[in-house]
Amino acid sequence: MKMAAIKKISISIVEDNLNIREMLKELFLNESDFDFQFAFPSAEDALSFDYKSFPQVYIMDINLPGKNGIECLSELKQKSPHSQFLMYTVNDDDHRVFEALKAGANGYILKGAAPDQILNAVRELIEGGAPMSSFVARRVVSQFRTSQPTSLESSGLSGREQEVLTLLAQGLLYKEIADKMEISVGTVKQHIHRIYSKLHVQNRTEAVNRYFGR
Repeated sequence: MKMAAIKKISISIVEDNLNIREMLKELFLNESDFDFQFAFPSAEDALSFDYKSFPQVYIMDINLPGKNGIECLSELKQKSPHSQFLMYTVNDDDHRVFEALKAGANGYILKGAAPDQILNAVRELIEGGAPMSSFVARRVVSQFRTSQPTSLESSGLSGREQEVLTLLAQGLLYKEIADKMEISVGTVKQHIHRIYSKLHVQNRTEAVNRYFGR
């Protein structure tokens, strides 16, 4: 009996530093669950490329020559709304973090992360998570704590729904949220469905942006 083929995660990189670009390329080529596609040195190259199909995940630097990574993300999102974007950068200031999240970034890790952290971050994206370096996650949680009373006061979210949304924003997967809250995955999904409905959003990124009141 033949084993079903494992569907690989298609991935491309937008990174101007040749050494980092080659390191990432080699990293994903050596993993059996990834289908490495393209490595672009600039936003302009990534945007002008004639894709037959878009990758599931882009690893995106922010400080690119010409158009920066956030601008590139915004334009690629319009071309391929189902692609996910993992920002991979030395930039950890609050403005850049929240600007990237507002533009539609699905995760944010800092350069210097170990190879396993990079690989696992991409796998988390595909599984529905929002991976962030611990330093970035602390910034996001801190911002949530200061903005939550005003951004959610008229949202109609219950305390339980606010708790789910906070955990979603920290990058936890559905199963991790279920374990932490001691509820079933099905109940987590019901909460998320109601959150999206009440906030009038379609996905996690939009919910996070609405949560920030942005």
